[in-house]
Amino acid sequence: MSSAGSWRSIPKIDVHAHIVLHQRDDTDLVLHEPKAQLRLMEKHNVRCACILPINYPEYFPLRPERALDWLRANNEIQADIMRTAPERLLAFADCRIDGAYALRERVHSELRRAIEELGLRGLKIHPSNLKTPADDGRLRQWLDAVDAQRVPVVFHSNPSGSDPQFDESAPRTIYRAIYGRSTVFTVAHMGGAAFLETLGGDGYVGTSYGLLLIADLHGVDFCERLLRRIGIDRVLFGTDVPIFSYEDYERVFDAMGLTREEMEKIAYRNAERMLAGRPPLDS
Repeated sequence: MSSAGSWRSIPKIDVHAHIVLHQRDDTDLVLHEPKAQLRLMEKHNVRCACILPINYPEYFPLRPERALDWLRANNEIQADIMRTAPERLLAFADCRIDGAYALRERVHSELRRAIEELGLRGLKIHPSNLKTPADDGRLRQWLDAVDAQRVPVVFHSNPSGSDPQFDESAPRTIYRAIYGRSTVFTVAHMGGAAFLETLGGDGYVGTSYGLLLIADLHGVDFCERLLRRIGIDRVLFGTDVPIFSYEDYERVFDAMGLTREEMEKIAYRNAERMLAGRPPLDS
């Protein structure tokens, strides 16, 4: 354990968690309702968690009238989740690029509704599930809408079954999409298999899954050096719960030699800036 104390002893903001209301056998997601998430947060000293949407149009069994616009319905489900514990479960909006959402006006209208009416706290973009690169022009209008609402955006960044070559959500593609913008953004999963690309970027980098992968492949000492090379002020604690557990991350963080100040920045201070729509301190 670090001389700075245990990871569990530090209050945390988990910037990457999921609520799963309907389990499906063809995914790695298991049933995980708000009460279960809140119990885990209490046990592991997690102050609040960003609940990111699951970007599968067919995922939620919707009434026919809602299924016609799954994005609108999904954002409403996110708002319902947040209402169960509004100070602890901070839900983000989803996005889509097909149908009416190819129109700039519809994009801006839905994100404005999600943020101003439903109270959602930011936007999640999953380029791989959308089957389009992060720098595709159809996503540019979503970034325009994010900037207009002054909320943060989280990008999925990890190879998946629909994007095995990593052409759509690699950090380099995300950085191209963001270049020249003031958008406050996070590269989730530490960029997955392309984690070294985060060294040349800016914005925030979330630890969900990526930290565990890197620790397993390269060791905890390498992880510690990597976090410092990325920049401690850029790193956000995220887990991808329920796919991975809080214990998984506690083992890695407790084995590192981070100072108390570094641990607090990763655990919650950087996330407070991100949620407030402010860039990393070193930007």
